[in-house]
Amino acid sequence: MNILKKLSNPQIKASKSDNKLIHYFLSNGLKACSASISEISAECDISHATVTRFARKFGVETLKDFKIALAQDLGAQDNDNREKRTAINLKESCETTAQKLLQLNQTLLSQTAVEIGFESVTRMVKEMVNARHVFFFGIGSSGFLARDSARKIARIGLDVRCYTDSHEIMTQSIMTNSQDLVIYISNSGQTGELVRSAAICSKKGAKICAITAETSSPLYSFTDITILHAVQDYDLAHGYADSRLSVFFIIDLIYIELIKIIGEKAIKIKQETQNAIDSLSQNSY
Repeated sequence: MNILKKLSNPQIKASKSDNKLIHYFLSNGLKACSASISEISAECDISHATVTRFARKFGVETLKDFKIALAQDLGAQDNDNREKRTAINLKESCETTAQKLLQLNQTLLSQTAVEIGFESVTRMVKEMVNARHVFFFGIGSSGFLARDSARKIARIGLDVRCYTDSHEIMTQSIMTNSQDLVIYISNSGQTGELVRSAAICSKKGAKICAITAETSSPLYSFTDITILHAVQDYDLAHGYADSRLSVFFIIDLIYIELIKIIGEKAIKIKQETQNAIDSLSQNSY
């Protein structure tokens, strides 16, 4: 689906409102992709329903899907323009590689900020605060991200648990109920153990969340809340895709939003846990 191409050469019978929206999205680019439906409606002086109908005319069900598709098109266009400038080769200096990596990482975070869906972050944070237990599940490299995420958030007082072994994930999935929140970290959303776990947790009534790069995946079909991120391809590594930086960005955002909701209590618990860890370190010598 090439939304950018369809906007540039629309094949729909465009109304006056449609033309306003086409001009808005083409003129504002990535900025428009991060705008809320209220902001778009106000800018174009049209109703929310008109914006939603506009998205459906381009073959997507929701405005969110439309903005994600457009952001991906704009990102691909930018990648084409940057390809020669950021291609890493074996003969360049360390300084040159560092500058290219910096540019690549800045692009990755910018794309993630567009795709993330801030309403989804807000919903997930509220669910985390109210949950009996918060489970982080991940396998392989995503398991490392899950462990780091759980460790960070547990330090502000939430009952957060992390499992990265497939047998433990299945066991804990059986134990969940409607008071629990399960957060899956999976770049592709296709890891078999996680998909089977999501199916179990869904039947148990747990709230299912995912931090992923894919909406067309088996895992996505079970999620109540999805936070999307961009993925970085390093050409030198023959297509190696890295999502760690974008996931760390998302977890940091969730962490700060949790502190904003919990308030002074979270800050106090964070300090107490840090003091306990510091004391443990001092006593080990």
